[in-house]
Amino acid sequence: MARGKKAGGSSALVERGTKRKQVEEALRESEERFRSIVENSQAGIMIIDEAYRLIYVNPELCRISGYSQKGLIGHDFREFLDGESRRLVAERYIQRQRGEEVPPRYEFNIIRKDGEKRRVEISSAIIKDSAGEVRTVAQILDISERKQAEEALRESREELRKMFESVTDGISVIGLNGVITEVNQRTLEIHGYKSKDELIGKSALRLVAPRDHEKILKNMRKALEGTIGGVEYTLLRADGTEFPGELSTSALKDASGNWIGHITIVRDITERKRAEAELKEAQERLVRSEKLAAIGQLASGVGHELRNPLGAIKTAVAYVRRKVAATELVAIEPRVLEFLALMDEEVSSANKVVTDLLDFARVAKPTVSLVNASSIINDATTHVALPENVRLTIDVDPDLPMVMVDATQIRQVFVNVILNAAEAMPEGGRLEIKARGKDDLVTVEFTDTGGGIPESLVGKIFDPLFTTKPRGVGLGLAVCKSIMEKHGGDIRVQSKEGEGTTFTVSLPTRPVQGDGGEK
Repeated sequence: MARGKKAGGSSALVERGTKRKQVEEALRESEERFRSIVENSQAGIMIIDEAYRLIYVNPELCRISGYSQKGLIGHDFREFLDGESRRLVAERYIQRQRGEEVPPRYEFNIIRKDGEKRRVEISSAIIKDSAGEVRTVAQILDISERKQAEEALRESREELRKMFESVTDGISVIGLNGVITEVNQRTLEIHGYKSKDELIGKSALRLVAPRDHEKILKNMRKALEGTIGGVEYTLLRADGTEFPGELSTSALKDASGNWIGHITIVRDITERKRAEAELKEAQERLVRSEKLAAIGQLASGVGHELRNPLGAIKTAVAYVRRKVAATELVAIEPRVLEFLALMDEEVSSANKVVTDLLDFARVAKPTVSLVNASSIINDATTHVALPENVRLTIDVDPDLPMVMVDATQIRQVFVNVILNAAEAMPEGGRLEIKARGKDDLVTVEFTDTGGGIPESLVGKIFDPLFTTKPRGVGLGLAVCKSIMEKHGGDIRVQSKEGEGTTFTVSLPTRPVQGDGGEK
């Protein structure tokens, strides 16, 4: 029996030894796996004691710091940090020791062996080793390249922002729902807003005149297929005033290529439109001037050639009338005198045309002097026999300044305008003449209550040979325009069909370098 017991005890010892070896082997394998993971980690790993001394570092931490394991082990970890980072690490360590909540990750700078500063991110935990000693295990990631990339991206965005804000055109970002999500400073300036808050989150249609809403919505839909550029719209300022603008619209996509809105570029073309209008006006003046010169030469030649025979015909008619009146022919053919009177009337009418032609051809350089505009108005009205059914009213400012004009030529202008007004009121009406002084000008308005001028014809009435009268040649107002240009003054017309017409003559109160005028 004793032998059996001894044999049984020996077997138990062997079994326990086997289990111990298995545990040891498992621990060794576990340790090797752990070491392999740590040694090959893409993050720097270190263990430090309570005095900040490094008691373990992995190869990645050596690569990050530029030191060998021997150059790190046993050294105070804070030796490898810059001043600010030292303070931060100590602060976090103390907080953790006190059990206070600290950020799971934070950043600081490591100074490499070669002096280069590297930005790293650390996450750490407090543990106790098998001997009960407090240790800190930390994982360190080198984020220098990431930080550089982030900084480059930030700088790039800042540059783009500066460009966005500094371009001379207005730029707006608009969502697919038509709501503004971003605008640059120039957009605010163009539309007269003070801050972006007044526009962001609002409908983009508030920047466009209502009559162009349908047009811009149609073009924004088209922009999803390609950029729509250089389209003119009537735009709105914050105070409700309108101005001409030119818009280019492009679709905006996200990183996945999905449509997310539009980018519009707006340009205020008010000055361009004004310049175009001025250029067109200058071209029209040039054409008109050349046309006037050609017509003037023709009128001068034709006028002189016609006046002599017309004078002879008029003399002959008068002679025949006298001779016939003394004979029995009047009793036999009573219509002879009627036809002679008709011939005389037609000769006078033709002679009036010739006079207009000659007046047009010989508009001379004005001889200006200081005169009273009121006296010119009174003189002109006495030279025109207005019909009894036309009522004349004159309203002249008593403090009207003197004007620097050729009184004879200006009287001719006034007479022509008054005659036109009377002819525009065959059924009678009212002619009001009003004179006022403003700045360096005296304006004289002639307002009638006639039938007015159709809108399509208003812009043509000062053109030579244009007339709406059945027996006119269209030179009267052309002569008036020429006279006013030579004075450095102006004559304008406002009319509405069925409501009457107003001619406004502007006379200078001081010498002006006009179109052939004196200085």
